[in-house]
Amino acid sequence: MDFRVLALSLLLWLVPLWACANEQLDKLTSEVYQYPTKALAQITALEKLQSTQSTDNKNDIDRLRLSLLKCQNLLQLGENEAAINLAQMGEANAKQLKLDQARPYFLNCQADAYLNYDNIKDALPILDSAITLARRYQQPQALIDALRLRGQLDTNTENFSSAIEDLRIAIDIYPDIHTQTQNWVWPPEGYVYAAMGNLLYATEDLPQAMYYAKLALKSADAQGKVRHILLRNAARIALDNGEREYSDQLEKQAKTLLPEIGSPLELAYSYAILASISLDKGKIDTAEEYISIAMNTFKQQKQQVAMMRSTRLLAQVRFAQHRDEAALTLMHSVIEQGETLKQYTDLKWFYGILSDYYHTQDNDKLAYAFLQKRFDAAELANESINNMRILQFKARLNQQGLQQLSADDPQSNPTLLDELNVDWAFSTLFLVSMTLLGGAIWYFIDKQNKHAPSPDTKSKRLAPIQQLELTLHSAKQGAYPLTLLLFNASQIRQVDLPTLIDKLQDKLREQDILLRYSMDEIVIVLPYTSARGAQRVVNQLTPTIQTSQGSSKVNIGIAVMQQFDTLDSLVKRANINQLSKLKVTDTQSDYSPAK
Repeated sequence: MDFRVLALSLLLWLVPLWACANEQLDKLTSEVYQYPTKALAQITALEKLQSTQSTDNKNDIDRLRLSLLKCQNLLQLGENEAAINLAQMGEANAKQLKLDQARPYFLNCQADAYLNYDNIKDALPILDSAITLARRYQQPQALIDALRLRGQLDTNTENFSSAIEDLRIAIDIYPDIHTQTQNWVWPPEGYVYAAMGNLLYATEDLPQAMYYAKLALKSADAQGKVRHILLRNAARIALDNGEREYSDQLEKQAKTLLPEIGSPLELAYSYAILASISLDKGKIDTAEEYISIAMNTFKQQKQQVAMMRSTRLLAQVRFAQHRDEAALTLMHSVIEQGETLKQYTDLKWFYGILSDYYHTQDNDKLAYAFLQKRFDAAELANESINNMRILQFKARLNQQGLQQLSADDPQSNPTLLDELNVDWAFSTLFLVSMTLLGGAIWYFIDKQNKHAPSPDTKSKRLAPIQQLELTLHSAKQGAYPLTLLLFNASQIRQVDLPTLIDKLQDKLREQDILLRYSMDEIVIVLPYTSARGAQRVVNQLTPTIQTSQGSSKVNIGIAVMQQFDTLDSLVKRANINQLSKLKVTDTQSDYSPAK
């Protein structure tokens, strides 16, 4: 009796202790992004405490999670090489401990570090693997971070259609971030909104970019370093959106939070961005001061790419100061660095600056020469990105082929008799029984087939939703594009809908599927169709819908399938796309795709 009382008391003591440990690590997750220097001290103290604890499954999870937090903390402090090493060891430990659900988080950390080095070639396949594992083990926290990072990467490489799909899904599933049984680590909500804002800024949709920037600043986790970065980016967007006074306010707030940046390297990046804002505002002396501070750090840290870009910004300062000779010397220096480092995207902008300069000097010959070089650099940049994506796609196909070969290889799969491990007599009896059973099954199947309808007739009797799911599954297996169109038919009379559906069906291909998904929603699935092809189909269908609808405004949502899509998520994204078009056409509405 005494032992049971003691055991119950110990259990009652351990439960709140376990809950307290989880709460402590959850709080530390936010502080890693917001106050990285403070978080590092706590992580170090927890590592010392864990080293004295016994090894069990719960402690293994806590150790892995603390290792993940440290990896993210190193990223926030600019220690990218250390983060890569820790991420590789962490993933290996997760495999060894059979905690595969932790692996995508370490892959995200590793990919993020590679992106900080502008190493897209290594970052892309790692991100794809992280997304695959996050989906397999149902880890929304890892999935959101991987989609955010890939969305930022696609934005930087001007692959906007892919970026907007990733970021919309990340925003859509962020409310589900704590539905998983075990918390690991997750990005601040403000960073996800900011990534969408940067994408819209890159596509020159400045009002919507400003909208997402404000959403990011309103998020609950916008504190410390996170808030500084969000303010810094919002100040840039507000300035280009023509909101000079608001930009000044944001810039002032961002400067007050500079002490929250614990890493000299991260601080240098902030000064470089603030310098570019000051330059565009005409504050030449301030811009020169900030960029000089940044360049000193980049030089000490041997950050070649950052140093090259900062030198370009200093050259623009020299142009603004009318010190053209010094500016040209700096520009030729960064062009030489860009060619050595094969930074074709940067070279594109470098050549553009010189082309614009010589055009203002009425030197059309040199202006045209640098314009041609800019075009060539853009071609090389696109070729480099395409080559990496092709290699990545081939690697996926090769991996799938190896898995299929392994599944088909009889030597790699033990036979049923091997697994049963029975003697010869029982094996013979077992095989005879299986033969008789197989013959009986074949007899009944053959008898039924004589009365069964043909395969074509059976396939036609599949429910419409089943046809859609089968088509979606086939597209994933065949790795071909598929696009879904969604049209709201609430403005059309019910008696006219069958006629409209017949007219629309006549304009579609034989393999396209059209059905009423709900009372007011018509869904069209277009296999082997990209977003551009789907837009052409929308243009063809719009006049027919306008005739039945009696209105000139027709909004059709478009969603391009991705590997992790289900039918529900595809319809949901098409609905979001449709509502976003309504936002564009109705300026009085406060709706946003983020909702």
